[in-house]
Amino acid sequence: MQATLRRRCLRGMFWTVSAFFLTACVSPEVIRLPKVGAETTCIKPALPQDIAVGVAFSGGGSRAAIYSAAGLEALGRLRSPQGGSVLEQVSYVSSVSGGGLSAAYYALHKPARQTPVLGPDGTMSPAYQAFFSDFQAKLGQDFQSAVIWRQLNSSRFILNSALAAQSLREILEERLLGQGTFTDLAARQASGDSPTLMINSTLYNSGRRLMFTTLTPDTAQYDFFADLDRSLVDRGITRTYPEVMKKRWESLLPVSPLELQIDPCPLKVAVAVTASASFPPFLGPITFTVGDELDYWHTGDGGLYENLGLESLLFTFQKQMQDHKVRRALILAFNSAFPFSVGFKELKQRSQPWTIFNYDFARIPKVMEERATAYWSLFYRSLQVEGVFPDDATLGIIFLNHESARWEEDLSDLPAACRTETPPLSSPDDVQQRLAKIPTKFTVESECDRQLLQTAATKVVAQNQQKIQDFLADRPSPKGGRP
Repeated sequence: MQATLRRRCLRGMFWTVSAFFLTACVSPEVIRLPKVGAETTCIKPALPQDIAVGVAFSGGGSRAAIYSAAGLEALGRLRSPQGGSVLEQVSYVSSVSGGGLSAAYYALHKPARQTPVLGPDGTMSPAYQAFFSDFQAKLGQDFQSAVIWRQLNSSRFILNSALAAQSLREILEERLLGQGTFTDLAARQASGDSPTLMINSTLYNSGRRLMFTTLTPDTAQYDFFADLDRSLVDRGITRTYPEVMKKRWESLLPVSPLELQIDPCPLKVAVAVTASASFPPFLGPITFTVGDELDYWHTGDGGLYENLGLESLLFTFQKQMQDHKVRRALILAFNSAFPFSVGFKELKQRSQPWTIFNYDFARIPKVMEERATAYWSLFYRSLQVEGVFPDDATLGIIFLNHESARWEEDLSDLPAACRTETPPLSSPDDVQQRLAKIPTKFTVESECDRQLLQTAATKVVAQNQQKIQDFLADRPSPKGGRP
């Protein structure tokens, strides 16, 4: 009897282990894209504008998606000095990682240009109220569990990150973005129904930023040395630059699919969003090849390169100013990245050693990100002072951070879903801490957290309303908002 049970147990273990390894051997899909040719018709140059307005969405999973969508709605309710809604002046949307879910949905599905955002009485029109209500409902889905179930039901090894990315792409197509391609985006942009979309990912082959967009490759190729030379000449200084310096600058400029000989027009937007959101070892990277070539490109989380979605907009606007296509530009950066300070507090109280099961190792690249951000801020500010980069009145950047929302001392503005929380939220500091600790997943499990993110976005837009309107009206405004 015992021998029989032992044989059955061993047989069961054998089949379990066999199934484990068989599912591990399922090959992820390599995406084969057509080569650039005469039919590459979705690529267009940037149009001249007096004032260009762009919004940038940070990474942060569903936290970033919900926050940035609520930010768009808040901009929609804000009246522009030129009349109509501020949202109607947004002509560019740039995103990384989780922010790409909301950026792509907005670009693909927002109401057509003929639909006003605001009604005659200044309130949001019924069409846009319905759009944003549906927008938030779709972003509130539990994409993370859906991916896990897709892995299990499709006999995909659950720990295979490339297969997980394939599952995420399928889920995004089915539940959020549909089958829309960059050709579809180009048609909407040409008719004025959609802003220009920039989805940023990291190209692992070269370590550079890969920007999926319908813009021509030269659009973001800002010539830093031309502005540097001009500034030096104005001060009577002549300089020569070592070749390595120029190569370093080139490495900061985004790579266009066309530079890799890729025709992005038939590419599904969901593929680009998945690439931007893929963070190994949990998701991705996305692997693709071109035509009949045997060269492979691997692209993943845009936040590894720059987690704000800001730099592509910055270079694009600076390039358009150099070419005299844009006189002034404004970037509204919706930042809901997981605050580095949260990990500091947790680690001070942590005595256990780290293991793969009990700690988020994403903090390791976050250390490098903090250092890079500090250098970027010093670099930008210093060159602005030297007259190389435009001043705040010419190129404005307003940071709209989710932790910056100010709450009433009596918490009378606390969302309804948060009033019965245990332990209770009893002070503005409690609310800010709760917001800061919402984890980076492709789900936001708590209705209280979802409502906090939506309310925080409304608050930070209101807190910066005067700055936004002053810039658009070309009025002097108090300095602030830069890193």
